[in-house]
Amino acid sequence: MLIKSFTDRDAFYRFLKEKVGVFFKEADSRAFEGVFRVIYFEEKNLNPSVIFECARKSCVSVFYNEDRYALCGSESKIKDFCSCIVKEKKDLAFKILENLINYRKKSFKLQYNGKILPLGIKTAVMGILNITPDSFSDGGLYMEVSQAVKRGIQMAQEGAEIIDIGGESTRPGSERISAEEELRRILPVLKELRKELSHVWISVDTYKAKVAQVCLEEGADMINDISGGTFDENMFDVIAKYNCPYVLGHTKGRPEEWKSMHITYEDVMEELINYFQERIQKLKQRNYKGDIIIDPCIGFGKLPEHNIEILKRFRELRSFGRPLLVGVSRKSFVGLIIEGLLRTKTEPWERLYGSLGAIAYPVIEGANIVRVHDVKETKEFLALLDTVRTYGEF
Repeated sequence: MLIKSFTDRDAFYRFLKEKVGVFFKEADSRAFEGVFRVIYFEEKNLNPSVIFECARKSCVSVFYNEDRYALCGSESKIKDFCSCIVKEKKDLAFKILENLINYRKKSFKLQYNGKILPLGIKTAVMGILNITPDSFSDGGLYMEVSQAVKRGIQMAQEGAEIIDIGGESTRPGSERISAEEELRRILPVLKELRKELSHVWISVDTYKAKVAQVCLEEGADMINDISGGTFDENMFDVIAKYNCPYVLGHTKGRPEEWKSMHITYEDVMEELINYFQERIQKLKQRNYKGDIIIDPCIGFGKLPEHNIEILKRFRELRSFGRPLLVGVSRKSFVGLIIEGLLRTKTEPWERLYGSLGAIAYPVIEGANIVRVHDVKETKEFLALLDTVRTYGEF
């Protein structure tokens, strides 16, 4: 006798075929019955009796309190619920179905400047290249153009699919610099790396629209914006103009405020999801047609407990049906956990194993890109993790 638990429809589908011998249309249609989902939403302009009636007809459990609802049941039954509720609340039915479809999506493809980056089977590595004097881990190491270019080439040779160039530190308490100074640091390195690494994706880590535009003109393939367009209202216009892949980040407060800021969340993941919904909608209103990559930005206006909860609940971000990025490399919360549990203090560059441990769970739960300092070691780690994670799925 076997007792198995399934959170994935495709895994249950394979089980039906391989163990039970149910094939083709019957297995495909009934596989949804074995995947349990909880759909939570808030809806003020809705008669609860309508929800309860459709839940009863579709055999879905429903919990309700002051305009807050939780639907519980298999995907198959929740789809039956949507078929019922669509007559009364069409937009709600479509939204639930859209989220269910997005949640199952595992494979993506980034396209820009003649390059294609498939995501899903293999986790992509974004190598960090900070051209800054004050970054928390590698500040001052690559201020010379030749040093930075050499490091970028090295990361590409080690297997990084993306090189992320940053010209301004965003560590807590760091000072802001002008767009001109940021470009002075980034452009020489970007131009040289573009010549040397025509096949590698080059990302620019900036929240300034001017910096983004100039770098895109000079051959950058992607913009990585920790602020999600909130620090510079012109950023979305630039991104929409070029339709380049855009890493949409979340930051509470600003880096110079974090040390003195009282950071609180009622529900950190719910706040993130509401934020990303709002920012994606605003970007779509600019007629943007590129690829959005979602990054919860671990550590950016978040306490250690918030970071851990985001990593634990990372799967919930899959409801957007978009590529997900996670960056935990050498961060202070990794050091705090090591110190708290092992009584060992670590410098940022000594947190390799802790950083690898921190990416394992989100990668299993759906992260498609990891942003790291240690490319070679991360590639080896992911080679094994991805093999186990995707075994028998593709």
